[in-house]
Amino acid sequence: MYEDNKKTSITSFFIKLIIVIIFVIFALWLLSSINKGLNSNIDNINNSLNVLTDNIFSENISKMKEVGKEYFTTERLPQNIGDVKSLTLKEMYDKKLILELKDKNGKSCSADNSYVMVEKLDNEYQMKVYLECGKEKNYIIVIMGCYDYCSTTICEKNNSTNNKQIEYEYKKETGGYWTDFGNWSEWSKIQINKTNYRDVETKTEKEEYTYNKTIYNKEYIAYQVSCPSGYNLNSNYTQCYKVIKKNEYVEPTICPKNKDGFTLVSQNGFTCNYQKNYTTTITANPLACPSTLDGFTLVSQNGFTCNYQKNYTTTITANPLACPSTLDGFNLISQNGFNCNYSKTELISKTCYSQQLVQSCSTCAPVLKNIPYDCSYNSTTTKETTVGCPSGYTKNGNTCVSSTNKTENKQTTVGCPYGYTKNDNTCVSSTNKTENKQTTVGCPVGFNKTSDNTKCYKETQETKYANIINSCPAGYKTTNDNTKCYKEVSSVIKATGTKNTTYYRYRIRQYIGGTVDYKWSTSQNDKNLINAGYTLTGRTR
Repeated sequence: MYEDNKKTSITSFFIKLIIVIIFVIFALWLLSSINKGLNSNIDNINNSLNVLTDNIFSENISKMKEVGKEYFTTERLPQNIGDVKSLTLKEMYDKKLILELKDKNGKSCSADNSYVMVEKLDNEYQMKVYLECGKEKNYIIVIMGCYDYCSTTICEKNNSTNNKQIEYEYKKETGGYWTDFGNWSEWSKIQINKTNYRDVETKTEKEEYTYNKTIYNKEYIAYQVSCPSGYNLNSNYTQCYKVIKKNEYVEPTICPKNKDGFTLVSQNGFTCNYQKNYTTTITANPLACPSTLDGFTLVSQNGFTCNYQKNYTTTITANPLACPSTLDGFNLISQNGFNCNYSKTELISKTCYSQQLVQSCSTCAPVLKNIPYDCSYNSTTTKETTVGCPSGYTKNGNTCVSSTNKTENKQTTVGCPYGYTKNDNTCVSSTNKTENKQTTVGCPVGFNKTSDNTKCYKETQETKYANIINSCPAGYKTTNDNTKCYKEVSSVIKATGTKNTTYYRYRIRQYIGGTVDYKWSTSQNDKNLINAGYTLTGRTR
């Protein structure tokens, strides 16, 4: 019997052990799956944050690029090959060309070190956009020129090929010579690269700069003193107390039945409501006359009578006076309204001469001789004058007019306002009125009004005491000696340091004479052309 129980106990133990092992394995598997899911979510969050950070920097550098494209118009572009012109982010701020650029942490990007620089190439311009925001710095290169698809003088090069292969232009110059380099430009922090056309010098200087430094200190304050719920703190902050009040209630004093000719109609708590009925007569003026009536204008109102008047003008016309038939030897030929048209014809006598060939008696040779003849003609002269209007008429356009002012009077009557009746020269209305009045009563001696003004009460009170509670505000901790509260606070101070700053300056030379051979290649690094002395021009097609 004992052996059977022992075997059963061992079997039961192994079964339980197997169940525990299976449970532990399942729990480990479940925990591993949860961790993988959490890690995956964390990776996704980190990836999203990285994408957001990249987008902020990319948007900022794109904003600078757009400002550069708008700012560098034809008159602001470099003129000679190898020349450069620049515009810093600080200058953009000063010229109100762009709003302040901030990085992912909300800190301002470097206004002095960030810039847009444009360099003159052979047939195009290269714009470099450099942005520095804290530890993050990068740049983009934009090729610009006068292309056939530009809507302005120059625009950004369109690299869209419509599925066609891009070809790159190379050139080789032979037989020419380089001029001497010109004067050095001013030193600048903007990075410039050396080319065949441009010589570049650099220098490094140590410069002081300021930066924000965070320091940490402990801020101490006294405990906040409070009391348990329902208790108040006494004036010397040493004990908590609460007052337990007990109230006795009675009704307010009864209102008098009559007061100052008014009769009591109801009592509502402390309020006594009284009423008095009487008849009153009021007067009113007649209704106002309308300001105009059938074209007449109101000039006065006498009680119910309205006096109107209308002024108007009548006009008659007449023809202008007739023109005289003759005037100073001229005869009338027509009349047009006020205008008289005259004319006169006179005979003008005149002797004219013509030259003819006649035979001379002495020499028998032909000679020129002036022969007179009559060339009289009639000359006609015209004349204009004007006439006026008959007596009592005045000129108005092409006719004569005479105006007469007339006045016409009219009377009408009005009634009383609604609800009023006529009584001699006024309007009256009788009205039955009810006047209400309220007074108040108080409480019996020793009693006060309740807060809702419905009853009277007097109170007795009992005071209970409790210990005060010491605590720290949110964000504070208790010191080890339990005497006060503290928290760590950070503050940012301005600190100074030194750093190496590189300055650049350049000078330009030109290539004179010689011949230039251009070739196109589908490769941007065509070794055969490069080895043959060809270089890229920067143009594509």
